[in-house]
Amino acid sequence: MSTTLPPAPIDARRARLRECTLLLVDDEPSNLDLLEGVLEAEGYTKLVRTTDPRDVLSLAATHEPDLILLDLHMPHRNGLEVLGDLAAHTVAGEYRPVLVLTADATVSARDRALSLGARDFVTKPFDVTEVVLRVENLLDTRVLHLEERSARRRAEAAEAQALEALAEAQLATSERERLLAVVSHDLRNPLGAIAMYAEVLSNLQPDIDPSGSESEQRVRAYARTALGTIHTSAAAMQRLVQDLLEASTLKGGAFRMMRAPVPARTPADDAIRMLVPRAEAAGVRLELDADYEVVAIDGPRLTQLLGNLIANAIAVTPRDGVVRVKLTVADNGTTLHGSVSDTGPGIPFDVMPHLFTAFWRGDRRDRNGVGLGLWIARAIAEGHGGDLTAVSIPGSGAIFSFTLPLADRERRPED
Repeated sequence: MSTTLPPAPIDARRARLRECTLLLVDDEPSNLDLLEGVLEAEGYTKLVRTTDPRDVLSLAATHEPDLILLDLHMPHRNGLEVLGDLAAHTVAGEYRPVLVLTADATVSARDRALSLGARDFVTKPFDVTEVVLRVENLLDTRVLHLEERSARRRAEAAEAQALEALAEAQLATSERERLLAVVSHDLRNPLGAIAMYAEVLSNLQPDIDPSGSESEQRVRAYARTALGTIHTSAAAMQRLVQDLLEASTLKGGAFRMMRAPVPARTPADDAIRMLVPRAEAAGVRLELDADYEVVAIDGPRLTQLLGNLIANAIAVTPRDGVVRVKLTVADNGTTLHGSVSDTGPGIPFDVMPHLFTAFWRGDRRDRNGVGLGLWIARAIAEGHGGDLTAVSIPGSGAIFSFTLPLADRERRPED
């Protein structure tokens, strides 16, 4: 009993080539039969044939062959003319190979065929193995061309999609910033009024009279608490609004430094003075080490930079912790070095790349800000021609350091 062995598996490359379409052109049907038999035996099934060279262009348009096997000497239209027709109707950059199979073995016939666009040339009677290998080689190149073209088109489509998405994102960002600027501007005055009147009303509240009724005492205590909450909330909203307005100014390119002579320590004193109540409430000690030398900087902006850094440090420092501020004039009075360090838990490694990104908050549950403080602080440093960086080891606190190049320092009589 004989056993039929299964056919040997064809590798992926050969299988891909066997899916290609081949157009066979010869005026002799017997030649086409021979060629078709050879190719079918090799596994090619998408074969289109014609004995009339005048049909080549229409068949090429209909079937889009990956390879054309073309005879040269045919009636009505010879192979060289067909090559010219194909070249005239082939899109620039397109690669559709033509293999010439002919009994004309002259050098002139080969050279003319190759000059008109043929990719290979085989003389009749041909060797079957040679034809099969040349067909595979040309189809390999054709397949690579198609894959490269497909990849290029996918890349172009992805690039166009990315550019469109970028344009939409930029438009959305621009609209958001414009809306934030308008809303923030319109909110600033009402919030200021709310905070002011809440503070005034709180101060006007009479002391709780121990001899009064329990209900009266409860009402007055509630009124004090409510007014205090209103004032605190309005003040917090004012800070958010100010950050949003600063962001709008920065994005609009209107952020300018107004340098003036000022003792280097003064902006730090001002920033700490504003944040002492917050530090006391959090149980955090503030320490300052700063030079008194007069330098040319934008004092209010430096106060803002330090205030943002110190406020962040207070927020992450545990009770009984320390926030240290240091300012030093160096490099013969041409540079101001500053730093704010804390004894908090440090900054996680995955957070570090986002620290100075606008509207980014490490803890999304934190509603005490909109993620602009550090971004604005760095913009102020860069506005002075300097930079702001952060260093942290988780569990060991963080240090925010900045360097501000100074204009000519204020000259003193003894200079």
